[in-house]
Amino acid sequence: MSIRLEVKKTIGIGIAAIGLFVLVQLFHVTLNKLYSHNVFFLVYPVIGFACAAICFSIFYQSWSILLEQLSLQRLFIAPTFLVAGLLYLVHIVSVSFLSLTDFALSSSISLWLLFVNRVFTAVMFLIICLLPYRKMKSGYKTVALWAGIGCTLLILGVIKVCGARLPDLRIRYEADILGWILNLAIMFLLVSTMVLGVRRYREFHQEEHGMLLMIRGTGLCVVSQLFYMSSEQMSDVNHLMGFLTNTMAFYILLNGLVRQMVLVPYREKQAAESEFNFIAYTDDITGLPNRRRLSQRLDKMLRDSLKPDETVALLVLNIDRFKTINDSLGHMAGNYLLYAVGERLRHFSHEGEEVFSMGGDEFAFLLTGYEDMRAMRNRIDDMVKLFDQPFHINGESYHVMVSVGIALYPLDADQSEQLIQNADTAVHSAKEQGVNFQRYTSVMQMRAHERLQLENDLRRALENEEFSLVYQPRVHLQSGELTSLEALVRWNHPQRGMVMPGDFISVAEESGLIVPLGEWVLREACLQNKRWQEAGYQPIPISVNLSMRQFQQKELVDVIQGILAYTELEPCYLELEITESMTFDKDRAFEQLKKIKAIGVAISIDDFGTGYSSLHYLKNLPIDRLKIDRSFVNEVLVDSKNAAIVSTIASMAHHLKLKVTAEGVENEEQLHFLQAQECHEGQGYYFSRPIPAEAFEKLFLREPMNWLSQDSM
Repeated sequence: MSIRLEVKKTIGIGIAAIGLFVLVQLFHVTLNKLYSHNVFFLVYPVIGFACAAICFSIFYQSWSILLEQLSLQRLFIAPTFLVAGLLYLVHIVSVSFLSLTDFALSSSISLWLLFVNRVFTAVMFLIICLLPYRKMKSGYKTVALWAGIGCTLLILGVIKVCGARLPDLRIRYEADILGWILNLAIMFLLVSTMVLGVRRYREFHQEEHGMLLMIRGTGLCVVSQLFYMSSEQMSDVNHLMGFLTNTMAFYILLNGLVRQMVLVPYREKQAAESEFNFIAYTDDITGLPNRRRLSQRLDKMLRDSLKPDETVALLVLNIDRFKTINDSLGHMAGNYLLYAVGERLRHFSHEGEEVFSMGGDEFAFLLTGYEDMRAMRNRIDDMVKLFDQPFHINGESYHVMVSVGIALYPLDADQSEQLIQNADTAVHSAKEQGVNFQRYTSVMQMRAHERLQLENDLRRALENEEFSLVYQPRVHLQSGELTSLEALVRWNHPQRGMVMPGDFISVAEESGLIVPLGEWVLREACLQNKRWQEAGYQPIPISVNLSMRQFQQKELVDVIQGILAYTELEPCYLELEITESMTFDKDRAFEQLKKIKAIGVAISIDDFGTGYSSLHYLKNLPIDRLKIDRSFVNEVLVDSKNAAIVSTIASMAHHLKLKVTAEGVENEEQLHFLQAQECHEGQGYYFSRPIPAEAFEKLFLREPMNWLSQDSM
């Protein structure tokens, strides 16, 4: 029912009640003739007991229901209606069963109870309406109970003691002046309460039906008071109509209070629980069900609804290089990519398939109903092909690939959490192996444990100084002279022996240890280069790799300057290598590179050709060198496409006035090809493997020579 209709209904009930009052006054004499004492003693107790019951019900609703929603208004409502209910009960009993109670209360005193009850409720209604909303502790409900009982006893006691001096309300003229004053006061209080209620409703609660009901009930209390003021005596029909209207008003108030104090809080609680469940079981970025919901869904599925031969496949997808995109383009772009991937997977899913967000850059795809493994494999292939199409972020197109880990029930796990864990282990294995997808095997669990152990060992290695540097020369491909060198890190593990970077750099990246490790490498490389210069050797630049985390640091330039100042190495003898992926966020990359160039440090792009660099942005980047990735150099003699790529990169670098270094030079044929492409420098096993500082000094610094005429080392 609409609020507008309820407002009209409230106005209509008010008009009808006033109309009833007018009709009763017009036919007052006729109605009084029909209204005999027998009718009075039959109807009056029924109305009275009903009114007392309603008062007790309001007291109970206010005093004991939903105590976590207990407010200051409820603490006043509870004793108010407890007092009203008790006084109505005493009044009705004393009037209806006079022979049993006359020894305690006379009829006149009983009427005074009714009169005082109306004064008391009118005063309390106004006070309740004026009270501010404030939550109260449930312990105060005992105070409300005893306040109501105490107030009732006080009223009964005062009226009993002063009863002889009070006018007899059974005869109207004996109470004219005092009665009119009290009746007008009651009317003023009730009208004030109704006006305040309407004002509050219009300001704060225009959508709340319960507030309208309470305004409706207060309005009927006003009409009830009109009947009481028009009553000639207790047996007058106006008195009966006043009592009846008052009972109806309290019933409507009961409905309004139940709605306000029970239904509304209950619905709010339900809404809060629903919102909590939505938050608890839904990913806030993608809007997909989350890992908790997946676990719940699998529990139910494995327990209840699977056929005997049915296989459940859980696929965990991990977005490759998501961290690069997130760090380069910003978190807003990263969040948009997560949402776009989720939407693409959701539209791809069929009946019996569900998509979940696992948090971060991982998603889960649940396949059920497949008894043919080949059909399931085809479905997985189709899902991987989804990512052949690029994603459009900030006006640019980005190709995003995923790695997929697969675990099957009941072949790989017989419990939901184990199935999730195994699929997660498989996806990390797929990323390490560089393949699109892998199914879980027990060997992967051992690798995952080893990876965790490796991270713990890495932390200890930094403290125990287990790392060392090796150096690989760069040779000018036309003159054969040594032009520079690259510093590479090695880990001397106490149990595993020498650990290569490919085995621990990814773990260092994920754990954040790459930052302190990278700073240590930079400092040690600069120190060693300075030692060689101080030993009198020809000064040459030394190259050090920067990780993505280091490159994203705002204080990177300060760190570099601090290390240069500490080692006293001139900036022109330091070169920093970044990867193409670090330039995804063109503006941030440009600003960072410009700051590095401003202090005199050279910059090269490592593994060039393996990323998605935009040539438009590349020409504007403040860089000095391109390093052609070894994957192209290795096959220049057997793959014409790779040869074309190397030739193109070299030609482009010349036109951009950039130096070119070819990585992975391993034989003389490759050397001749690179010389023909006019590559400036070569680096690889043809000249030397990465070797410790002492060996490098002995071979390359003490007796400089033309390395193009030397045998491969």
